[in-house]
Amino acid sequence: MPVNRAILKQALSELARLKGGAENPTRFLAQLYSSALSEWAGELGVDQHKLNRLVHIRDVESARRFH
Repeated sequence: MPVNRAILKQALSELARLKGGAENPTRFLAQLYSSALSEWAGELGVDQHKLNRLVHIRDVESARRFH
């Protein structure tokens, strides 16, 4: 099933912001990220692990642009 690119871009943007906050280890932020990841994965019809990897790749690419 093809993934809607606009929704995927929105999901990656939201998840990247949440993941950045979740890296400052508070249980609430980690749970919030996990919940959002699960919801977006369901919405997009993709595996949570794959979506999490896409968020990580997006973070790495963003960091490279600023250095």
